[in-house]
Amino acid sequence: MRTKAGKTALTAALLVVLLALTAAVNLPGSPLGDRAPASRIGSGSAVGEALPDFTVTRTDGTRFTLSEERGRTVVINIWATWCAPCVKELPCFDRLAREREDVSVLALHSDLVTEDVEAYLAEYDYPSLPFAVDPDGTTVALLGGDTVLPRTVVISPDGIVTYNAAGSVTYEQLTELVGAQSGREG
Repeated sequence: MRTKAGKTALTAALLVVLLALTAAVNLPGSPLGDRAPASRIGSGSAVGEALPDFTVTRTDGTRFTLSEERGRTVVINIWATWCAPCVKELPCFDRLAREREDVSVLALHSDLVTEDVEAYLAEYDYPSLPFAVDPDGTTVALLGGDTVLPRTVVISPDGIVTYNAAGSVTYEQLTELVGAQSGREG
């Protein structure tokens, strides 16, 4: 029979391991965050596949429909308010949206909502970054997302997924991913 101190120590050790794994996945360039296992990638969301069309409603009431973005590179950031690495990289996506008119950027809040997203966003200034919430998880699942956040998905102007990975990104990494689209036809 375990003692109360033993149970507390075991719980603490498991928490440390979980935090270490979360940190390892979210480090830029981490091989753990580079590619999601095939079982997590939704149909059509793997690199090299054509992503199926979807529509989400942005927090400003307008709609984002993937097929209407053809001819432009699309960058989707799957994030959550409770995810510290997600929140840390939001300014990078806002900057990309502000500086690259040829790129369509969307920050999609996962269905793992733990607080009012619009109230959360009201406290911050992301003037160029359009936000949407996926209340039932359908779109996040279509994009290959799960509980590992953040996730970035890049779709070429012709609708092909060119990047789909969990883990944090920097502005420089985003510009490289978008720059890789030059030479592709829209």
